[in-house]
Amino acid sequence: MQLYDYRHELIDLLKNTSNDQESLKQTLQSLTTVINILNHYEDETHSSATKESKRLPHSENKAKRPTPRIRQASRSSLLTGPAHEVTTSSLSQPVTPEAVTVDTVSQEERLAADDLYLVHRKLSGAEINRHYYNEALIHSLHFPLKDGDIVQLDPQQMVRGLPLIRRVTADHLNNYVPEKIKVIEYAELTSVPGSDVLQINSTLKGNSILDEASANTIVVDPFKFPGRSLKAGMVIDYAYFDHGNGLEDAKNGSIRWIHEKQDFDTTKQPAKPKQVKKVAHPRHDYEKKLDYDLKQRIVLVITGDRERSQELKAVVDKHHGLYHTLDASMENKVSSSKMKREIRDADFIVVCIDKIHHRISQLANHHAKRYEKALAIANTTTNTAVERAIARALNGDPAYAQTSEDLANYEKK
Repeated sequence: MQLYDYRHELIDLLKNTSNDQESLKQTLQSLTTVINILNHYEDETHSSATKESKRLPHSENKAKRPTPRIRQASRSSLLTGPAHEVTTSSLSQPVTPEAVTVDTVSQEERLAADDLYLVHRKLSGAEINRHYYNEALIHSLHFPLKDGDIVQLDPQQMVRGLPLIRRVTADHLNNYVPEKIKVIEYAELTSVPGSDVLQINSTLKGNSILDEASANTIVVDPFKFPGRSLKAGMVIDYAYFDHGNGLEDAKNGSIRWIHEKQDFDTTKQPAKPKQVKKVAHPRHDYEKKLDYDLKQRIVLVITGDRERSQELKAVVDKHHGLYHTLDASMENKVSSSKMKREIRDADFIVVCIDKIHHRISQLANHHAKRYEKALAIANTTTNTAVERAIARALNGDPAYAQTSEDLANYEKK
């Protein structure tokens, strides 16, 4: 059935419609009639298309779907206006926006970005980032682990197939309440007469709940720990969750660690360290070489270290000399005339060059040559360096130290 071309009739109909109510009603009735005719045609087309689709393959049937029918609600909306009347009161009502859900990042996820994870401490071992670390791994760390700690893992270094625990940080989760775990350390297992079970009733440290009273005893059944091979005389660490019930909570604990004998054996005397015999080398026997006598002669020490000035006086006094010092810590306060007077009155000059300006050492060298005074250089302001410098000046050796043998030609004066 071929569809009739109704476009020209609709154009003429709309052109001949005026703005009065009677003309608008007649045009509306005419349009309604046209739409009913189109819907009737669509029904016939749809029924024939359904019969045809039963004979066609699925792919062709999918390609030739019927056009959606023009519904009465659409006619009402297009031709007669909206189904409900729009008033000013309806426009003034606020429109409630739909709630927008924002994905928030949890504190644990932020920490995990830096390889930081929460420690779930167990009575034995710990769970970190959904991995179980046995007590042997925890015991080998150089720091303790508590429930609720935040540790940093190193995924690049593996220990027994698990990421290495690098350190404990100062972070804590805000909404996590850690379990209170108490540990009875260094408790010795003893046998119970007439029974196969063992017990602990004291510790080597004497600081646990067992040591508070002689009646406090915890029974340890070896059959609950088949892989431990427990026997009397072993020293263990015993952990339990502390809920505030004292010994009743302790009785529901578990063995955390079994100590080796060398960890707690106090009866064994520590081995005495071997004394290494010091080889006396004549080249380094400075005490013998520096045994000189200044015979009350004046030693001028030029240094920029005020704090060590009195210590250096003791060095000069030990060798029976007279100690003079020139404070060169502030270059602008050391004049040439002042240094000239000090050097002229001294017998030996020692310049400590580590804390003075280079100009000071040059000036001292200039005046020492002018007045023919023995001068020696000490690289540091220390007792040994000054003592050796005095010996070089006394012996007429070079101003700077050459080797440890520079005092070999020392002569007492």
